[in-house]
Amino acid sequence: MATVRRMAPDLDRRTQLLRGALDTCLLALLARTPTHAYDLVVQLEKHGLPDISYGTVYPLMTRLRSQGLVRDETRPSDSGPPRKVFHLTDEGHRTLHAWSEQWIQTTTTITALLRTAGAVPVLEPEEPARVHA
Repeated sequence: MATVRRMAPDLDRRTQLLRGALDTCLLALLARTPTHAYDLVVQLEKHGLPDISYGTVYPLMTRLRSQGLVRDETRPSDSGPPRKVFHLTDEGHRTLHAWSEQWIQTTTTITALLRTAGAVPVLEPEEPARVHA
């Protein structure tokens, strides 16, 4: 009989939350500067998301490209084979704006509900929210 391994509940929950927001994060990073998928993984890690792999990012980039939100071009690389560099399209910029507004509205509403229920403390203004791995 096969054994089913389950992720720890907190890790599984974090994974589910990230799955819903990762495409928006990728568009936001590309809005700053066009880059390749490996660099997107590095940037996500620098922003506190260390558990996102290249194997997760690349298929998302393919989906975003098929939706017309990003385009790519192949550029030579000094350190190996040519790299696919992704750029945000005009539609990608519009979508990023809409998705960002949706994210902010949703998280603001949920945070207010949690605070009202006493589930989370009110952060002091000088205390930034932190993402924990």
